[in-house]
Amino acid sequence: MRRKVKNAPFEKKETGFHKHAVIELAEWVSGITEKEFYIEGKIAFVPDVTCYVDGVLNCFYEVVHSHPIDGRKLAIITDWCYRNSTEVSIFEVSADYILAQTKKPDYIQYIEYYFVNPLEQ
Repeated sequence: MRRKVKNAPFEKKETGFHKHAVIELAEWVSGITEKEFYIEGKIAFVPDVTCYVDGVLNCFYEVVHSHPIDGRKLAIITDWCYRNSTEVSIFEVSADYILAQTKKPDYIQYIEYYFVNPLEQ
């Protein structure tokens, strides 16, 4: 009897370049790499780096090499934030920028910034 195998919701396509940039950035910001976030028991999105301050979600970092964050992923993150009454900052950071640094920079330059605040009226 053949067993049906359910396809994973995400196909992992990560270059070594991107992977090392994510690891480096996570070290700089004391973040967690590839933490899964769920909606109704299914993985909804996986940010490259997730940061908490005093145990409270603070921000996501997306490392951009060839594909910037798209509207679909932003919509899913926004949906998750509304469902969980959570505000979050989202930063897009260039992989080239990260890997060009010889040490942790005083300020992390970002390409794009988004702020999701479901609590704002």
